[in-house]
Amino acid sequence: MKRVWCSLRNQIRTMANIPPRKISPSSKPSKQDASPLQILLQMGFPRHRALKALAATGNRSVQLASDWLLTHVNDTYIDADHPREYILYANPTGALLTQLHDFWAKSKKLGGWNGAHNFPPHITLVSFFKAPDETSLQLAKAVKSVIETVGDPPACPLKLDPYISQNFMGLFVSEEHAEYLKKIAVQYVKQVSTLLGVSMDTYEHLDALGTCFPWCTMPQEKPIKSINLEAHVKSLHITLAYHFEVAAFDGLKALVDELQPLETSSWELRLYSRDPKFANHQVHKVTQGYSPLASDELELVLGDYIYIEEKAFESSPDGWVPGTSWLTGVSGYLPAVFTRRTAESDAWTLHRAISLGNNSGSDCKSESDSNTDGEMAGYPHEDATQLGHEKSEEVYKAWQKYWDVVMTEQKSDSVINITQGTSIDWKSNTQGTGDMETKAKPDRRWFFAMRHGERVDLTYGSWVPFCFDEAGNYVRKDLNMPLTLGERVGGCESYSKDTPLTRVGRLQATLVGEGLRLAQQPISHVYASSALRCVETAHYMLEGYQNPSLKVKVEPGLFEFKNWHLTPTMAPFMTPQEHHKAGINVDLNYKPYIELDITTSETLEDFYKRNELVMHSAVKDTEAEGGNIIFIGHAATLDMMVLALKRLSPGAGSPGPEPEPEPEPYTLNPHLLRVPYCALGAVRDNPWQVVCPPCPPSINSSSGRFDWKILLDL
Repeated sequence: MKRVWCSLRNQIRTMANIPPRKISPSSKPSKQDASPLQILLQMGFPRHRALKALAATGNRSVQLASDWLLTHVNDTYIDADHPREYILYANPTGALLTQLHDFWAKSKKLGGWNGAHNFPPHITLVSFFKAPDETSLQLAKAVKSVIETVGDPPACPLKLDPYISQNFMGLFVSEEHAEYLKKIAVQYVKQVSTLLGVSMDTYEHLDALGTCFPWCTMPQEKPIKSINLEAHVKSLHITLAYHFEVAAFDGLKALVDELQPLETSSWELRLYSRDPKFANHQVHKVTQGYSPLASDELELVLGDYIYIEEKAFESSPDGWVPGTSWLTGVSGYLPAVFTRRTAESDAWTLHRAISLGNNSGSDCKSESDSNTDGEMAGYPHEDATQLGHEKSEEVYKAWQKYWDVVMTEQKSDSVINITQGTSIDWKSNTQGTGDMETKAKPDRRWFFAMRHGERVDLTYGSWVPFCFDEAGNYVRKDLNMPLTLGERVGGCESYSKDTPLTRVGRLQATLVGEGLRLAQQPISHVYASSALRCVETAHYMLEGYQNPSLKVKVEPGLFEFKNWHLTPTMAPFMTPQEHHKAGINVDLNYKPYIELDITTSETLEDFYKRNELVMHSAVKDTEAEGGNIIFIGHAATLDMMVLALKRLSPGAGSPGPEPEPEPEPYTLNPHLLRVPYCALGAVRDNPWQVVCPPCPPSINSSSGRFDWKILLDL
């Protein structure tokens, strides 16, 4: 190989000089090379807002950043110059994390809320420091660089020794591992100092610094360029309790005495960030939704977090307190009873999480540098306890009438009489308001839109390098992964950019089909986005629907916004023939309305118009035949169907009222993040009306990977 390279180099040297290339000042970088920032700028977002959004979402994707910008459109601080604060932790995972969560739960019941409950179990390595938004991705990359520089941790088990005082309880790290963690802290400070242009004097005397307990203020070096970097190099520890009531001391001490931290534990290095405006606020999670009745009130959305100052509770005469939404940045008054306090860190952003070795034999979360600077596709899940959905008895009561009819196997018109094709109050005996004769017309067609099911890539992160051998053969590595994958152009590389569904995702789709079948709602036409996850969702939905004569019409025009996939580039879609060979029930005779070039960019208007064209064409072309239609695509597909069908002129579909004035311009719904996998939306015609779907939704929660070795300690 060396001789070949030398020969090639000599040939190049003997070639005639190449004339310099003249590049036009207007030349633009290739779309494939466009960074997320460039894509956001092309979408029309101001530079400072785009940088803020990328930092706030951990540089995970252009889509998340654009969603953040859309939800924060009314945030009064969106243009304020408030760089985020970052902090570097070593976090326990696996069995030790479970032990500590159990300790947290018991300590809350015993002594109420104390300072330790504000954060995940952790060892602080680098204290909070502020950095410009444009450096957020480099700060995250530095985490992995530090691990590669420092190397693996000691082979011996990490030992944690309990410490108890009148105002603090914790677990202190054994000296051997403490030295390793100190090296990580110092190395990260060095790398970040270089990145941010901070003088080397900032960390020249790190060994002289003491440990900063969460409630202490230690002497600081003089900030240089308003950046203060401080590595923790003494008395590294996990805080168990502090700022607790004196009366709770004996009970907390007993809990610490009972705690026997596992030495065979696993750890991750994690970089978090937070919005410094709310550093001194409590974080509350919304437990009950609320629609404002006055202009100074704040809308409450289930699952959102609210920043509330502690003094607000003391000064409130009626239980209403001012707060700011984490989801939107909007402020207003809210009923505090509709929230519950949670950890401050629940509202933080996780930028990078990398396993510190594998000494305990437990499973490690993978990180990959195969992705570009723009996206971290291997973004790991938070702990399972943070991923659960809020559940309410009201949800079950809402659909009681539906199940009463379905489970007694009554006729389909019984279900229709319940839903009436409209959104109603299921808890009452009334059918809502409006023209009941119009709602009950049996010839009104249904039009459904559905998001795809759970994806392999967002469940496992960088999965392809571990699930394909050197010959390119797929090897299943987890029960939730597909048993087999079909052959396609590009092989494993294409699968890394065009993900399949997990087994759970297939089940989610099957359940929707089953729900439509139980509701006895006929489906006659199935259109699916060309993304593999959407085609598979359509296929498994039909399996639940149990009508083998129906076939999936693969429609590229239903694909999501192309600019979200320019970095990295999207893989070529699987052809209908490849789908058919893989066992997917596609219509080989279907001619798509749009042939999509996925290598080029598009405007938001282009995105809206092609989806509109597909949906309008489907309505017109099936009008004579009749029958209900379902469009299966992405989170935005539900919005697109509603907006597109409302724009459909009366003459284009079923008869309707006189056309309204010029429709408002298309806009992405700020609630896109609230559209879960396999969400189902419904519209009926004559007239066009958003209605309640004929079957209920499904709820599922994410879970972490089980480590069977924890049973060895029993």
